[in-house]
Amino acid sequence: MRRILTVEGISCKNCVKQIHSALMELPGVKSVAVDVRTKTAFLESNPNLKNDEIKEAIDDAGYKVIEIEKV
Repeated sequence: MRRILTVEGISCKNCVKQIHSALMELPGVKSVAVDVRTKTAFLESNPNLKNDEIKEAIDDAGYKVIEIEKV
């Protein structure tokens, strides 16, 4: 399943690395790409991964998910 996350607070390469690491640690995540310009993260995972788990991982990294869109 592919999802696009809009994340508040992405402003530099360090932010990108922190968000990437937080998402890659979740079970079932296959790939992550974070774009500092658009403040989005592209996530591919198995369908069992819940949006609440994604939000919690981002929150724990110090950022906030504004929207999760399935594509």
